[in-house]
Amino acid sequence: MKYKFSVVFMCTLILFVVLVLFALLNGKLGISSAQLWHKIATGHDNQIDTIIDLRLPRIIVAICAGAALSVAGAYLQAVLKNPLADASIIGVSSGALVAKALVMTLMPTLFFYMPIISFIGGLLPFTLLFYLQHRYQLNPMRMLLVGVSMYAMLNGMLEYLTANPAVRLSAGLSLKVWKDAAQISVTTCIGLILAITVIFQANMLGFDDRQAHNLGFPIQRYRMWIGLIAVFLASSAVAVAGAMAFVGLIVPHIARRLVGSDYKKVVICCVLFGAIAVLLADTLGRLMSRQFEVPAHIITVIIGGPYLIYLICKGAYRNEYQQR
Repeated sequence: MKYKFSVVFMCTLILFVVLVLFALLNGKLGISSAQLWHKIATGHDNQIDTIIDLRLPRIIVAICAGAALSVAGAYLQAVLKNPLADASIIGVSSGALVAKALVMTLMPTLFFYMPIISFIGGLLPFTLLFYLQHRYQLNPMRMLLVGVSMYAMLNGMLEYLTANPAVRLSAGLSLKVWKDAAQISVTTCIGLILAITVIFQANMLGFDDRQAHNLGFPIQRYRMWIGLIAVFLASSAVAVAGAMAFVGLIVPHIARRLVGSDYKKVVICCVLFGAIAVLLADTLGRLMSRQFEVPAHIITVIIGGPYLIYLICKGAYRNEYQQR
């Protein structure tokens, strides 16, 4: 069911603001709204400063990671013409983390170039999958199997590299500092600006290749360019926040179901929905137990796994129905 975009946008924006305030005020050490406003009015409160310095960078990282991964997922699904495409499923996230681990092992002095290095690592599995799909005309299910195979291989490499005590990858969203928040904010803003510039081209990817060529639209060139933007968004987010499975799979489907398939609306909704999804998962993980935290990526896997199964079964049913 499609809803009016303005209604969806305003409701989501209100929910987003409420969730940010809730995440900021709640934790092992709670803050009252009166204390927060006192801090804003007076500008000094050592206890509140300490809590905010611990929570606010984490909130910013969660928001940026969710927005980046969701928009990346929407564009990957358009580029690969596969509703099951997601950075975590096709190996982009694992490739970015493997590149990061390799640099930390072999060339730790290049650590400051991590966004670029992670982008290159995520680009390799995407390029291979893009080539195989174009070369062998893989259907969505075969493409998914190839992506899962690359994910498994890269994950094996990642486990081998992280066995080295000197290699410490991002432990989810915990222990984030202002440096992490600044890095992911910059890369996410750059990626989203680039994503906005190709909205028209993303809508054109819905056409058949032959139709696009007849209209004079260089579809392969734009498909690769949009794919590069998606990989940059996903890789830069993973480099800071760690792997966050299924966010880029679930959020675009929800956005399209609510506002339709126009990427002008889908991208805006993905930014808000993705930010809410990851921030909500992180906040729930923090508040579920006082003894330990449940990492946000575990919550996204628990929710996303069944949803992937649902999409696969739904697609299989449609194929069987069409054959009859």
